Amino acid sequence: MKRAAGIPVRFGAVLLAAGAAVAAALPASAAEPGITVSGLRQEAGLVEFYLSATDLPVGTALDQVGVAVGDRALPVTSEQISATQGATAPRRAVVLVLDTSGSMAGAPIEAAREAARRYVRALPADVEIGLVTAAAPANVVLPPTRDRAAADKAVDGLAAKGETALYDGIRAAAGLVGKGDWGQRRIVALSDGADTASTATLAAARKATVAIPVDTIAFQTPAAMAGILGSLSKNTGGAAYTVADPAALGDAFAEASGSFAGQLLVRVTVPAELSGQQVRLAVSAAGARTEVPVTLAVDTGATVPLTGVTSPGPGPTWLLVLGGLVFAALLGAFLLVVSPMLAAAERRRRLTQVDQFVAAPRRATAPGDSGQVAAAALALSEQVVKSANAEGRLATQLDRAGMRLRPHEWLLLRALVCLLASLLLALSFGLGAGVLLGSPVGWALTSLYHRNRAAKRVSAFRELLPDALQLIVGSLRSGFSLAQAVDAMARELPDPISAEFGRALGETRLGVDIEDALDRTATRMRSKDLAWAVVAVRVQRDVGGNLAEVLTTAIETMRERESLHREVRSLSAEGRLSAWILLALPVCVGAFMFLTRADYIRPLYTHPAGIVMSVLGVLLVVGGAAWLFKMIKIEV
Repeated sequence: MKRAAGIPVRFGAVLLAAGAAVAAALPASAAEPGITVSGLRQEAGLVEFYLSATDLPVGTALDQVGVAVGDRALPVTSEQISATQGATAPRRAVVLVLDTSGSMAGAPIEAAREAARRYVRALPADVEIGLVTAAAPANVVLPPTRDRAAADKAVDGLAAKGETALYDGIRAAAGLVGKGDWGQRRIVALSDGADTASTATLAAARKATVAIPVDTIAFQTPAAMAGILGSLSKNTGGAAYTVADPAALGDAFAEASGSFAGQLLVRVTVPAELSGQQVRLAVSAAGARTEVPVTLAVDTGATVPLTGVTSPGPGPTWLLVLGGLVFAALLGAFLLVVSPMLAAAERRRRLTQVDQFVAAPRRATAPGDSGQVAAAALALSEQVVKSANAEGRLATQLDRAGMRLRPHEWLLLRALVCLLASLLLALSFGLGAGVLLGSPVGWALTSLYHRNRAAKRVSAFRELLPDALQLIVGSLRSGFSLAQAVDAMARELPDPISAEFGRALGETRLGVDIEDALDRTATRMRSKDLAWAVVAVRVQRDVGGNLAEVLTTAIETMRERESLHREVRSLSAEGRLSAWILLALPVCVGAFMFLTRADYIRPLYTHPAGIVMSVLGVLLVVGGAAWLFKMIKIEV
């Protein structure tokens, strides 16, 4: 029973060995020839590209190139790439990996040298050649080069010694052509036996050559090793050759050289009727065919001249449609960006009012609360504010104007206004006016709005301050402390007094002295009267005395100064009105003339002399404005 069981096992082993030997003895299967188009360049009426072929049969030349669009053949000229032209053509390279172990000594190494010389002579002039020896240790003898003399010299210097390190040699070859912009690259490996000394494994060699075709030549190797080399070629898209004697080694190298055919520079003449069309160029040569999608360049010289026709301009219907679209765009922008920001500002205002009486910290509003659509824009504007180190300055300005917006929200709002101003100016006066004037106009409008709001709020604070201090004096005389008196006053008076003094009280609950909190309020609101009152409080705390009487004296002084200030403004109102009229006169007259008689003032911005006069006029107006405002500004 044991003998009967052993016979099938031994018989199967014999069959497997015989099958491997038969497979190793088979000649390499010829790969299908293919062509590759690279470096495509085009201009009006011409398409130019480089054409290279792979796996052509021995003796087949790369010529007779045909190019067609559909069923229509196009005129073609082609020329071979020389060694000097190869500098501009896509780079091509091959690395020879030759087994120079001791088993190759004698006739085998001589045959290998002769076959390598024939291979070098058979390659086109633009192909770079490298050489790696696969004897332990593997050595890069020659990096890829077009110098054929250097390649012959490197081949002549080969000597057989040591053990076989084929896998190391293949990995070294892959390292030479693994990186860089290569139009075509290949490795040709010759071995006469099994790998005995490599530090790398077969799997590592396969991984290194995963994108590089490897042609293998098994020279008098065992069937098992020939099968391993054949599998390496199959995995990489190369060809496997089996050679039984030194005389046939040159034929194997000659057949492997067919992987590199001559490279052609092809020029295709494009008819005028195909100008500007998107087509597929069908390229055929040496029995192979490929297609290249391309959008042909427009041949302006071959087009029909255009005939100018005066446009009647948009009618009333189109103007109404355009106005509706602009209104819809503005409304959508408001709903998507401005509305969430205003809602967030309202929520923060209410929370601020609650914080005046609650010591618990408030949760910071997350960026996502302003709406998912505006989150990305808010994040970008926040980065801009932080990078410019302007967050503190902008926050102070917004607090002074009573705008419950964070600095980056205000910056985003100003950018949106600039964008809308550019759009409106572009629709009204043209693209140039929108690009040049949109951003300055939008920025100036937002700045004017902020300054006007801040000025009104500061003025309202200054007018209500004497009454606020009078309420504090009454509370002090009733026995209240200063903090209690300020709290009672903030509950009675309207904004901005209630908001600013409530904020000061909130700071005191966090441990800040009442004098320091009120001093910051005076700085924020630019109130010299409040600053003097704070000085009086500090002096009273240090030296003692009746704080109510001190504040009463300060209140009388404030009211007298406010009365004088109003009298001065009423007396200087005529001068201010005259200044505004004088400044608005040239601007309004110029705008009126531009709208009614544009041809009359066109030389002012088209002729060089007119441009100089316009610039000079603007400078004079700016200088006059500075002088007028200096004259009408009276300090009290």
